[in-house]
Amino acid sequence: MSNMRKGWVALLASAALNLLLGRPAPATDVPPRPSEGCKAGTIERGRKLERTIDIAGTPRSYVLDVPDRVRPGVPAPLLFDFHGFGHSGKGVWEVSAFRALAEREGFITVYPQGLPVRLTVRGVEREAPGWALSAVDPNRDLLFTSRLLDDLERRYCIDRARIFATGFSNGAFFSQMLGCVFAHRFAAVAPVSSGPVGLTCDPTRGVPVLIQHGRLDDLIPVKQAHAARDRWVAANQCRQSARDGCERYTDCRDGAVVEYCEEAYAHRWPPQATERIWKFFSQHPMPAPAGGKEEQPAR
Repeated sequence: MSNMRKGWVALLASAALNLLLGRPAPATDVPPRPSEGCKAGTIERGRKLERTIDIAGTPRSYVLDVPDRVRPGVPAPLLFDFHGFGHSGKGVWEVSAFRALAEREGFITVYPQGLPVRLTVRGVEREAPGWALSAVDPNRDLLFTSRLLDDLERRYCIDRARIFATGFSNGAFFSQMLGCVFAHRFAAVAPVSSGPVGLTCDPTRGVPVLIQHGRLDDLIPVKQAHAARDRWVAANQCRQSARDGCERYTDCRDGAVVEYCEEAYAHRWPPQATERIWKFFSQHPMPAPAGGKEEQPAR
């Protein structure tokens, strides 16, 4: 039996013991929720699988990173990493520190590619690849993400309790939108260098959120990050706060937490962000569905 499989067996045994003793299971004891793809005997692996998927007649591209450590039949976490305005999924893959983490921790990473959007940057209107944020329905990128997630769950053994989203700048805004709209599918989100989503955020459950922002950011002022923090504290109905380097808001609905980390850097991905994000995600899997009934994804 592989070490990873042994780990899942031990985790399931621990969760069962907690249930028998009548005590709540810690977040890290949440058992895996295998996707349909766990029935497959073989999977395609590769560190840079360039793929497309048809979404309502439009081909949408993405890069998929499936390390050798990911095995058929063993539920693996899945991470979506959304690029910033004017960048690309391939470009993020080239520089991503998640590549080393994915091999070490045994998770799958997907780097989606955005389509052209128009944004005003430093007073100048520009058009470049990015993510649509102005509406929920219709929203081509929410549809793309949902269908891509469906496809990956069919083709790979995905742990549906450990599906996460992060992103930078415009991609960070979009990762927050996923937390607002697809709280039943994404366990936690971790935006880097963004402000609040400009739409009503009313998630179906408390969503763990890690926000990181540079106080020297001259593109998205730090006060916007404060607004994003405050929106999530309100949406998650958090009642306690503490500070130990980062701000931490707890006693939130459904056991969620909001963490806010502000440091002295400009509009960029800070070197400490990657490890911090994965540690946060590892601590906040999706709670088991009420009554044990699996909620079906919206199509």
